[in-house]
Amino acid sequence: MANTYHLWLAPTGPAYDILMEAITDLSRAYHAPVFEPHVTLLGSLPSTVEDISVRCLELGESLSPIDILLTEPGLADQYFQCVFLKTQETTALMNAHELARKTFVKDPSPYMPHLSLLYGHYSLELKDRITSTLSQNLRINFTSDMIHLIRSKSEHPVDWTSILTVPLSG
Repeated sequence: MANTYHLWLAPTGPAYDILMEAITDLSRAYHAPVFEPHVTLLGSLPSTVEDISVRCLELGESLSPIDILLTEPGLADQYFQCVFLKTQETTALMNAHELARKTFVKDPSPYMPHLSLLYGHYSLELKDRITSTLSQNLRINFTSDMIHLIRSKSEHPVDWTSILTVPLSG
């Protein structure tokens, strides 16, 4: 698989610790991969890493720090959206996604901001049970003041690397 690139907004401080613990606990319980907590701003960017890096810097200069508000748990029938926390579709977040899309991709696919807690293919019953037992403490807010440019060499989180962080300075 060729490298693919993604833009993430990531928690820091206590929010990072709480979410990382939840992801690690679920991954251990269900034999799933561990990954860094993040909200994908835009995924699967086309182009070269040099071009993406330049555009990423431009994007950072255009955006202010973004408040991320995690709401109720959700689940989907997709590996990377197995169990997640919905992210409130604030004006700032949706505008940031729209600007990222205009900067990189002319792709009109719908954007559903979320923070994944578990990757995998599990039965609906199991995903329902997991979401019903998630702690209310996970419904937290954090401010993301950086874009992380992630290079993925495969679908496995062990092959995902942050290669550039850009402050949101707009």
